[in-house]
Amino acid sequence: MRSRLELRRRISLLRALPLGVVLPALALCGLGIAFIYSASNDFERVADGLARESSLHLRQAQFALVGLMLMLGVALMPPRWLSGAWYLWLAAGLCMLLAVFVFGRTVNGAKSWIVIGPLSLQPSELCKPLLVVALAGYLRYHQRVDSFAAFAVCLLIAGAFLVPILLQPDLGSAMVFIPVVAAMIWVAGGNRVYLGGLAAAGLCVIPLAYLSGALKEHQVKRIDIYLSSLQGDVADRAGDGYQILQSMTAIGSGGLTGQGFGAGVQSQLAFLPERHNDFIFAVYAQETGLTGVAAYLVLLFVMLACMLSIARRTREPFSRLVVVGVTALFFAQTFINIGVVSGVLPVTGITLPLMSYGGSSLLSSFLALGLVCNVCVQPARVMGKATF
Repeated sequence: MRSRLELRRRISLLRALPLGVVLPALALCGLGIAFIYSASNDFERVADGLARESSLHLRQAQFALVGLMLMLGVALMPPRWLSGAWYLWLAAGLCMLLAVFVFGRTVNGAKSWIVIGPLSLQPSELCKPLLVVALAGYLRYHQRVDSFAAFAVCLLIAGAFLVPILLQPDLGSAMVFIPVVAAMIWVAGGNRVYLGGLAAAGLCVIPLAYLSGALKEHQVKRIDIYLSSLQGDVADRAGDGYQILQSMTAIGSGGLTGQGFGAGVQSQLAFLPERHNDFIFAVYAQETGLTGVAAYLVLLFVMLACMLSIARRTREPFSRLVVVGVTALFFAQTFINIGVVSGVLPVTGITLPLMSYGGSSLLSSFLALGLVCNVCVQPARVMGKATF
């Protein structure tokens, strides 16, 4: 009887879900499923009986339902399971990343996947919300958060995730971690000089690695193609430069209102590789045009603005840091993905949150949203003096 009452009480907490975060996220997920359907099907060939209809969108919808349940589960999780056991979540993330080197499968040159029966999971994606929890747990009541020692420990926590991910190699996921760590340290009151040094180091890492020859051959080619595009011409148009050329063509041909759902040339004629995955934004931009892109940006802005509003209202340090970390995570990953697809940044494998095809990415996004929902439905009291 008591357990049943406790279950009802916990379910009643869901009335406090932040609709300003959840509804835009569900809308973006819905757009993702729709345009995965568009990107993965040649409708003319399907209509003529020359091809079978793809089921990728149905698989994505299944992952979305699982992700939604995970989000609600995390929202109802006792906050002490997160804040008090942050080191366990850190250990869980490390175990997943180390397991990749033993049981992992190589896809597109990166050993980043673990196959469990019919499922393929990418631990680097699932570790993104775990990093946020681990770092927030350490910074929660650290009295000397602006000291070099605290800054060094934060870098060690981040490095515990970053090093295995870089060794896979998965540069795209690693790039997302840096702004997340920087945002959380800054909000916690970290030393601005150390943060400036971190930012400078982050900006110099790739140029130095490029000049020193430390990068792999395919990474060097991607940077060479990026540099050539800055000069007005994409190098190796039929080879490594083909994908970014087709992506920019798709975005540029969208016009004001787009070419129509399921009518994008680069998508329907299969000119654009990875169009349902990392380059889903190019398909969306071509088929909906500037109007659709503006609608996407509005949904994203509303979601991120609501997250920042929650962080501003939250006085408990761990909860505030978690929300800031999740906000930085969504912003950084979206910025990098759109930057890559539009040719502003060199090509690297990174998904567009909530929209790209991929179970691991979608589950990671919903887990991160669950952390924000947990802060809203179960606001924690400040049990000690806050340091920020």
